[in-house]
Amino acid sequence: MPPRTSRVVAASLFVVIALGSAGVAAQDARLFERGITAFGARDYPAALQSFLEAQRAGLDTPGRHYNLGATYYRLERYDEAEREFAALAQDSAWSALANYNLGRIAQRNGRLAKAREHYELTLRTTTDRSLRALAAEALGRLESQQPTSVTAVASLAGGYDSNATLTPDAATAGTSHQGDLFAESLAAASYRLLGNAASRVDAQAGFLARTYQDLHQFDQAGLRLGFTHEADSARWQTGVGAFFDTMYFGGDLFQRAAVLDARARHPLSSSSDLRARYEFQRIEGGGGYEYLDGWQQQFFVDAGFALSSSLVRTGYQLELNDRRDLQQGGDFLSFSPTRQSVFAAWIAPNVAGWSAEARAAYRYSRYNDPYVLNGVEITREDKRFGIVARAVRSLAGPWRVFADYSSYRNKSTIDIYDYSRYQVLAGIEIVLQR
Repeated sequence: MPPRTSRVVAASLFVVIALGSAGVAAQDARLFERGITAFGARDYPAALQSFLEAQRAGLDTPGRHYNLGATYYRLERYDEAEREFAALAQDSAWSALANYNLGRIAQRNGRLAKAREHYELTLRTTTDRSLRALAAEALGRLESQQPTSVTAVASLAGGYDSNATLTPDAATAGTSHQGDLFAESLAAASYRLLGNAASRVDAQAGFLARTYQDLHQFDQAGLRLGFTHEADSARWQTGVGAFFDTMYFGGDLFQRAAVLDARARHPLSSSSDLRARYEFQRIEGGGGYEYLDGWQQQFFVDAGFALSSSLVRTGYQLELNDRRDLQQGGDFLSFSPTRQSVFAAWIAPNVAGWSAEARAAYRYSRYNDPYVLNGVEITREDKRFGIVARAVRSLAGPWRVFADYSSYRNKSTIDIYDYSRYQVLAGIEIVLQR
């Protein structure tokens, strides 16, 4: 376990840290302590020699990476310092502190966009108040050098959908269980209107489109426009947003929605946090989809904690719907489910050079009113299990490649809603900040 981050960074950025005695040979410890003494006396060449001797003697601990990185930095050997902190960032218990130091190195080398990325990652992942304050201060100084007004991401991907006939919150389409290849594009941008890193108001826009090779009646497109306000303090990160969403299905208007969104994150300890979110949507169905008219609410809470070199999150979601529903002659179909979901996710910052995430979820849905089909009344209850895996690898500059896999199995008390589906997707994306 690392020492408390506040003790490491309270005095200055690059200070060395003491070595825990557990599992460390006496000679390694003596070399390490000799390096700490030399560093404290500002004899950085001697400190480097002692730390390297401890490394050659077999010492391989997070503290060794940290102290070597700090010493290289003091010697202005920035490439080697970056190498040590990049290795340290692979350990989730140390990643926030390592990213903060990587930000300082990138800033010193004039790579301001990369420095901002590291500082923002520190703010998103650390629960230590001192480190949060330092990262926020560094971002503020960076903003004075190169203010960021626009953040944008765009991606282009291709994949395969094993069951394109299924769509969210809509009846099963005319054909069943048909697969098809598809192309998918995404673009999103955020423009700062007011504020700074601690409190800001942004205008946001996003677009997503999926086009199938043959089954064009299932093509999808969505557009989001809105505003958000985000605030960051030592104890809370909060955000509120108002959006207008438009979705198309098969080239026709599927639904429009006015959305209100509120989020909060609170640190529980130096290695854990709690997040909560509430979303309200007022929905209007398009022509032929009027049965979707109504509202939807979602309540979400999850907790995360560091585990070895990864992060684990687990959570719960409640979804409430009140829609117009659909009456067709003597038949009645409900589109107003109450849904409860639980999930667990495992996130690893580095698996052979890839950032990886795996997630498993179970969802139970009960529809508010019984279905009536051919004169028979049936209460619809669905149980769905799904798994999702994602991997991302950084390339040169702002470019990244990614691959996704998802699989779902739904079991319903109404047979026509039983289904299985998997999707694979791979593509390239670019992230820009100006």
